[in-house]
Amino acid sequence: MLEDLQTNAKSSLEGALSEIFQEEGFFNETLNSLSHVHVITDIDSTSSRGGHGNSFIQNLADKSITRFYFDFSSSWPRTPSWISLFGSDTFYSNFARIFKRLIQECGLPVLQALKGTLEEFANAKERSKQCVAAEAFAGVLHSDINGLLGAWDNWIIVQLQTVILSQSVESIPEWAACIRYSVTGKGKHGTRVPVLRKQILDCLMTPLPPAVNTTVVAKRYTFLSAALIEISPQKMPVAEIKLHNRLMNELLDNMCHSSAQVSMSFSFIFLIEAGMFCHSYES
Repeated sequence: MLEDLQTNAKSSLEGALSEIFQEEGFFNETLNSLSHVHVITDIDSTSSRGGHGNSFIQNLADKSITRFYFDFSSSWPRTPSWISLFGSDTFYSNFARIFKRLIQECGLPVLQALKGTLEEFANAKERSKQCVAAEAFAGVLHSDINGLLGAWDNWIIVQLQTVILSQSVESIPEWAACIRYSVTGKGKHGTRVPVLRKQILDCLMTPLPPAVNTTVVAKRYTFLSAALIEISPQKMPVAEIKLHNRLMNELLDNMCHSSAQVSMSFSFIFLIEAGMFCHSYES
């Protein structure tokens, strides 16, 4: 009897929430409001454009506001938070967790309602809007709901490809953090592989069109670095080990790339791969 009451209450709540989330303009207003929390300073913009090796700078004032309103216990990133190869970012993992929870509670109707606004903000010129889009997209990718694989085939993969091929460079740190969040292992110890991890890695490993510029090439390797840094070598399935081998062969084939920016991205991946090898050897 108690279980039935709890189930009915949960279903009623889900129905009420779903109706609210599907109201016209709801997610547009929500993401627009959240974008105002992302205060992009000149230092942030310079760090994003200037290279991926800059030190990780946190805007403590903005972070404290987020923590005040959303005081969740953090289980991300799994790797130390000071490990950053991607410049300064304003990615709030608490926002990503909120979107993930909303989708998990209400399912595909909310995911579909979010789709249009997410695409709009991901393609916006303002970095603050791209920041919140990266957080919402991370929540989508890490939600593991029923029907997520179908949504991946229908539109999510296209959205990720659009992010990879975008000429924008200012928001690379936020999208790298989105990728990093999306492949993070689930559970208390991070041992459970997210539903879309393989699809995300396969998408990142897809060769780029021949005509793309070096910025996009370097961005792809930055995203691959972001994904690999969050995956424990002890918990990788065989498919991911094979992916590492493919990636190393690709890097070795392109070691003489003329772009210093791309070569820098190579070096980051080699460092991550070397660290994984050492960790596996010690274990």
